[in-house]
Amino acid sequence: MANGTETSEAPQFDKLIHELNHRIWEVRRDACDELGLLGDKRAIPALIRMLQDGIGGVRFAAAEALGRLGDPAVIPDLLRLLGDSLFGTHGPVMEALTALKAKESVPHFIRFLRDHDMHQRRVASNCLRELTGHFVNFDPQGREELREASAREWEAWWQQNKESFLA
Repeated sequence: MANGTETSEAPQFDKLIHELNHRIWEVRRDACDELGLLGDKRAIPALIRMLQDGIGGVRFAAAEALGRLGDPAVIPDLLRLLGDSLFGTHGPVMEALTALKAKESVPHFIRFLRDHDMHQRRVASNCLRELTGHFVNFDPQGREELREASAREWEAWWQQNKESFLA
């Protein structure tokens, strides 16, 4: 074994890293997916670079792959994306942060409960529940005042538990 991968996987790893520069976005997306599945942490710098790709599908695949690789060192890179309105849907980033058990993502997820996009609200609610083990009744399709009340309940819970919370 070399760097956590078997030597028979080295040609596959090199091929996938090369495909991250392919002109066809689907090839780049698939390479990100495969690198995440391969489990070789040497792919992390290249996948972080792919978070800036011009195509959303590639960025999402890179975020998912980083979550699969399980290295908490990527948490700051993923957290930065939650503040980037140009990133598009943040669901894959929230799911990657949840997979990484990133405690520092909780306030961001609470913010996404107030997002204009119902899908973003749903993912944020699911990620909060999975990450914290805490349940707040939140309907991403519910009336705005009910969603706001639930978001305030999450905020109060987080204020009370953030110091002692262990993901």
